[in-house]
Amino acid sequence: MTRFRTAVDGATAVEFAIIAPVLIFLTFAIVESGIAFAADIVLKNATYDAARTGRTGFVSENSTQDATVKAKIRNQAGVFMDADKLVITSLSYKGFDALKKPEPFTDKNGNGVRDDGENFTDVNGNGVYDIDQGANGYGGTAQVVLYTVTYPWTFHTPVLKQLVGNDGTVELTATAVVQNEPY
Repeated sequence: MTRFRTAVDGATAVEFAIIAPVLIFLTFAIVESGIAFAADIVLKNATYDAARTGRTGFVSENSTQDATVKAKIRNQAGVFMDADKLVITSLSYKGFDALKKPEPFTDKNGNGVRDDGENFTDVNGNGVYDIDQGANGYGGTAQVVLYTVTYPWTFHTPVLKQLVGNDGTVELTATAVVQNEPY
């Protein structure tokens, strides 16, 4: 019995069985985080590249500008992501000073907020007051365009899925702002 209690045969196997799950989890978490960071970089690069294409007014043969820009993003981002889950938007502005600003309005009661009945300038021409002056689309010559692409990235490593984002889903976002060339 004394020899059995002092025996060290198999101790390494027991220690490995205790430590292995933690090491395997850490390895998977590191790899999956690295892939998510790589996907974010690819998304940003695809958005920037599409914005460069859009600012020139280039349109692929038998296509539209919208289809050309979106195809460029989907082709590049599709390496890491499901292209059908990409949300691609573009807003055009008259200049850089109008980016992310509300449409101007007459503040009759002086409260600093546009209330119903107060007149406003419909900058984007959609018939309603907007807190952002941007008009949907790619704008015209010398207009400023804000490209935004989002993607819901989902983590699959069990514990990491519980720790990160909303139920393991993080929204990757890429934006690019360019001024259109004369075309």
